[in-house]
Amino acid sequence: MKKLFAVLVVLAMVAGLAACGAQSAAEAQPFKAGVWIASVDGEKTGTYTFTESKTECLYEGELSGVPFDYEINGDSYVFHMGSADDNSAAKAVFTDENSCVLTWEDPAREETLEYVGTAEEYEEAVTYPLPLLVINSEAFEVSAADVFDTAGVTGFTCDAPMTYKFEAKGDADWKVYLLDEVFSDGERYLSQAYPPALIGDGVLSVKAGQFMYVECSENAFTADAAPDASLIITYSGDLTGNYDDSYSQRATATVVDNNEEVEITVNWSSSATEETVWTLTAAKDGAKLSYTDCKKVTLAFDEDGNDTEEVIYENGAGYFTVVDGNLVWDGAAEEDCANCVFERN
Repeated sequence: MKKLFAVLVVLAMVAGLAACGAQSAAEAQPFKAGVWIASVDGEKTGTYTFTESKTECLYEGELSGVPFDYEINGDSYVFHMGSADDNSAAKAVFTDENSCVLTWEDPAREETLEYVGTAEEYEEAVTYPLPLLVINSEAFEVSAADVFDTAGVTGFTCDAPMTYKFEAKGDADWKVYLLDEVFSDGERYLSQAYPPALIGDGVLSVKAGQFMYVECSENAFTADAAPDASLIITYSGDLTGNYDDSYSQRATATVVDNNEEVEITVNWSSSATEETVWTLTAAKDGAKLSYTDCKKVTLAFDEDGNDTEEVIYENGAGYFTVVDGNLVWDGAAEEDCANCVFERN
């Protein structure tokens, strides 16, 4: 009887241990739908956006995003990352429903995940406020240091139709974007979604209610420190702006008004592979803009986009006349240009 009792005790102990083993290897729980911030050694490395369906999820690192699905396999997770559909295995130890340590098998690494809210809540929280762009005759400066930590981007709203002059200083490249709505998909994706309205120096005409975004090539993702670089933005009154020729409907003009004189560049597209360009500086004399330094060149483009320049003449003389805010090229050296009427756009 004692021997039988001992056997029963051993069997009970084995059963108990088996039950404990089954409990410790309980099936993994789904991740709460929403955004989880991932960090390694206290430094943020990216975000995971999980969904209820475990499909159409998204991982976003510093420079790119990777869609993924995941499934539960016992006490583990299998992530199918990107188009390669990789089977990346991982396990998670949850502190509570909003935090865990995710341990990847290959390559072996650990990430700490913290839940921060639904995708809508997170997007609203990380959208940075846009200051109102107010520029007058005094220069407004955006420095590389100002935008270093925000992917090199800052944004403004414009409360009135204005024309702005942009001048880059220092060792950095600048791009300017003009949008009709707020861009809230994250600063670093701006250049992927829209072409820039301006690269480097130049002028832009901005409509009331538009949003202007300025992007610097040097930022926390691409450099260790912000360079001594800036973009000088000046409100330009008078004649500064971009113009279209209503006569030919093939020519454009860019004008920079420097008070006593204006710099004018006229581009005329003869065909898809040839363009004519005039550059000149004209002195103001009432409504007349007279010049004596006009340079005319033709540019021919090959199939690879390379151009060949031919100088037609230099030091050409002539004038424009300002009529109701438009520029009439009635003093052009070429007869074809004498009817050009450039209207500010």
